[in-house]
Amino acid sequence: MNGNVDEKLLKEPILYCQDNYVQNLVGTGIYNEIKAQVTAGTLTALNTTLLNDYIQPALKHWVMMESIRSLSYRYMNIGVVKKDSPNARPISESEIQTLENNHKNKAQWYAQQAQKYLCENDTDYPLYGNPGDGIDVIPPQPNQYNTSLFLGGKRGKGRTKIKCRGWDGYYRN
Repeated sequence: MNGNVDEKLLKEPILYCQDNYVQNLVGTGIYNEIKAQVTAGTLTALNTTLLNDYIQPALKHWVMMESIRSLSYRYMNIGVVKKDSPNARPISESEIQTLENNHKNKAQWYAQQAQKYLCENDTDYPLYGNPGDGIDVIPPQPNQYNTSLFLGGKRGKGRTKIKCRGWDGYYRN
């Protein structure tokens, strides 16, 4: 991002991406553990690796994807406006969608690598398989790729069971 982007415009997309995408990736247990460790300044070596090598690259692209529209449009007292400048022109809706899809694909790839890392190292991350109890607990979502492309088969009917050493997860066919 350009260095002159106002940090206030990125705060909401960052918080949303953390709460939504990251929590769905790692589950509530690991998500809350990392938040608490970061706040206390006690981030473990394992969580540092997870955060730096896996979560942050995905988070960067999720934030880019989510911030494209908020950087293109402004809520003003006269209504929603599209920013314009003598030195630049706003991009079209199709260009916005192309950029969003580009960042979404990259974020999902990094998230899939994080899921593989967590599954491979599930004994080091017991909260991955046991994120906690309660209706507010979000379990990790094992399939990080979403697509609108239908390749045949029984849509939404079949599931292939995967097993990390400590828990059962599902990939959709």
